Amino acid sequence: MGEEHGLTPIPSVGRLAGRADRLARADRLMPADRSRPASRQVSQASLESPARPESPGRQEQPGWLTVGATTVRLWLERHRTGRRPSTRRRIVVTAAAALLAMGLGAGVTAAITQQRPAATGQQDTPNDPNNAGTGTTSLQQAAAVRDKAASWIAQQVSADATLECDLTMCAALQAAGVPAARLLELQPGSFDPLGATVIVATQVVRNQFGARLGSVYAPLVIASFGSGANRIEVRAIAPNGSAAFEAQLASDRQDRIQAGQQLLRNKNVQATPVAKQELLQGDVDPRLLVTLSALASKMSLRLIAFDDSSPGASTDVPLRGAEIGAAESAGLSAILAFLEAQQTTYQPAQDGIVRLAGGKSAITVRFDAPGPMGLGGP
Repeated sequence: MGEEHGLTPIPSVGRLAGRADRLARADRLMPADRSRPASRQVSQASLESPARPESPGRQEQPGWLTVGATTVRLWLERHRTGRRPSTRRRIVVTAAAALLAMGLGAGVTAAITQQRPAATGQQDTPNDPNNAGTGTTSLQQAAAVRDKAASWIAQQVSADATLECDLTMCAALQAAGVPAARLLELQPGSFDPLGATVIVATQVVRNQFGARLGSVYAPLVIASFGSGANRIEVRAIAPNGSAAFEAQLASDRQDRIQAGQQLLRNKNVQATPVAKQELLQGDVDPRLLVTLSALASKMSLRLIAFDDSSPGASTDVPLRGAEIGAAESAGLSAILAFLEAQQTTYQPAQDGIVRLAGGKSAITVRFDAPGPMGLGGP
């Protein structure tokens, strides 16, 4: 980035102090690599389960009457030779009674079979794996939720994060593209999940750790999928225990509130009412706050929206994404070049220029989950 767009950050406050200054100085020392693409837009992988091959058609089975008649005929042939007339009559009566019993049994079975589709047809069969539709079996529902969670983790969780999971979930994560080197398979006798950054809490994991999973090891849910026994929670592990972790969360929110207030006082920043409220509540990821502070030091910005794609996340999880506007199209290019030049903590997972519904263009930017502690939250 040239001197025309050199970025000098505004003063910072709290534990965020100085981070915007270092980010801006690093930007001046490290110009954007023009050979890099203008966007690292991440395509959304399909969340639907892969199509399963159709099962081969079954051969038509003979009716109950045919089967019953054949059985009785063979039985009679074995028993009627050399017997007296009275005995043969008893045999015929017995066979007829057996055939009648078979018919009654077949009729009851047919009636139950016909009623079952009618009863189940009254229930909803949505495609959403979060709902328990009767169109799929419980195993298929569990697989759909597992695939959806694995796809989200592969796209949204930091590539530096180590994931702990049960055997089946680890296999789903590998199928979604997560390298095996990042996976720690949970052992049946394991006493704690420490050593990982994130734990993928399926029913198997919850049964193994019980209440300690949330109260001791991993109190923060950064995303969740499904419900009941199929529920899968993506949780951030607290290496120093939940008490210290929750105290850190409260302190970090206060830092984010102060940084948001400071950002809104900058004359180069305009914000929509919703974006302003989220800044004042401390709902914005600290990596975004530091980046926006550096950008606003020399450039006019319009903060259109903050967003996140973390379904079922705790309210303590900050918003990791944003839509940013500029006064002119050249400003968008400068913002994008600045974002593309960042490394490590401040390197976005996704950024690019998009056209909004009203026809105007804006920058979209998103950071990975979970965010680092000590900068304002996970």
